[in-house]
Amino acid sequence: MKWLIRLLATSILTVCVVLSISLLPQLENDWDSPVFSLVRAEPLTELNVVDVMSKLQLHLRIRKVEVSHAIVSVDLLASPSSDRLQVLKDVSGIPQLLFSHSSNINQVLVRVLDGSKQVGGSTSLLIAADARREKMVRTDYRLETKTAEEMEQYLQSHYRMTFTPNWREKFEAKSSN
Repeated sequence: MKWLIRLLATSILTVCVVLSISLLPQLENDWDSPVFSLVRAEPLTELNVVDVMSKLQLHLRIRKVEVSHAIVSVDLLASPSSDRLQVLKDVSGIPQLLFSHSSNINQVLVRVLDGSKQVGGSTSLLIAADARREKMVRTDYRLETKTAEEMEQYLQSHYRMTFTPNWREKFEAKSSN
């Protein structure tokens, strides 16, 4: 009689193990939350900068990206229909993305140029940002921001910002109307 109880207990235990192993793939799919996903920071080079930049959906067109030692320079073109908040979110998002996905970048320079000039004419600088890794905050503040004024205050407190008279003419004149 003891062997029958042992056989039954072993069979029940075997069935439980098989069922729990079959559920593992379904549990793994639920683990795609940001808590369990790790972003591997790797050295950023000219070879992989396009892959990293493609992870961020920008509102502005990218004119140029240059990687030089520990510095990345990004030039963006603002169209006549560009919104002030969209421009500021792009300026904020690029350094956050590059710092979180790279291990060798310590400074990100972002310039926004006015792309609304006539064909053949030169573009003028609207805004410039100098972001340093040591000044970065780990939170994704740009998603919490509701107004352009809040975003501008955030950028000025975390980056070295330069707003040109062209910026004021193009965006601050629109916001006061």
